[in-house]
Amino acid sequence: MSSFLMPSEAIGVQEGTPIVLVPGGLSGWVSWKPHAEVLSKNFKVVRVQLLNIAAAEKNQSPPEGYSLRMESEALKSTLDRFGFEKINLVGWSHGGEVSLDLALNYPDKIHSLTLIEPAAYWILRSSGSTIAEETEMNRLFSSFHTPPTEEDLIAFLKFNGLVPPGVDPKSMPRWLVWNTLKIALLSLHTVAEHQDEIERLQALQDKPVLLVKGKDSVGANSAIVDALHRFWPNSKMLVLPDAHASHIVAQDQFVRELQQFITKNS
Repeated sequence: MSSFLMPSEAIGVQEGTPIVLVPGGLSGWVSWKPHAEVLSKNFKVVRVQLLNIAAAEKNQSPPEGYSLRMESEALKSTLDRFGFEKINLVGWSHGGEVSLDLALNYPDKIHSLTLIEPAAYWILRSSGSTIAEETEMNRLFSSFHTPPTEEDLIAFLKFNGLVPPGVDPKSMPRWLVWNTLKIALLSLHTVAEHQDEIERLQALQDKPVLLVKGKDSVGANSAIVDALHRFWPNSKMLVLPDAHASHIVAQDQFVRELQQFITKNS
């Protein structure tokens, strides 16, 4: 068991299998607050904060030896502290890969799994696919300054499809959060470097899985979701407007679809 616990907040009804929301590696749990407020009318909802973002809020680097596995084990310890036997796990981007790692390591904990463009680059590598942008991604991670600059942040946002073409990142509503937490950029290479075995996906083939991607998402963000859908042919695919942050841009539709998915598989 991990010695680390994630900051967490639980709201909503007491009965039923809880929904656990795991955020992206730069936006943090504040991005899930509007969703949690709606979902909590019918479910117990838990938002967690990733370790790297909790550290970034203090303008610090994450714990020594930080890795994606450290995050997933901290999530497991946090869930154990709540005493949850089963969960409806929902993760986005970095948090999607953390959620997938937890699900692969502890499949009996999972009642349902929702992954929104998880940053599971290892799936493409392990299945023999070429990640066209991997060279650019590695170059980008190695170019970040210490501490990261606004220019570093803008380069990452554009690379990851979080800024529409022709839009000034500084004009976007999430800019203040991104800019405040930009030190987290220094730890995100651990997500891309994480490796696993493709055969382990079989442990989740009978679980209810909802896969989500943006209509305008391209490259690895889209390809990972497509690859998972091939491995889990019984999974449900949801395509939302916009790109990597589609569940935020199309929040009402996402929440409605998520509630229907969880209710159907209760």
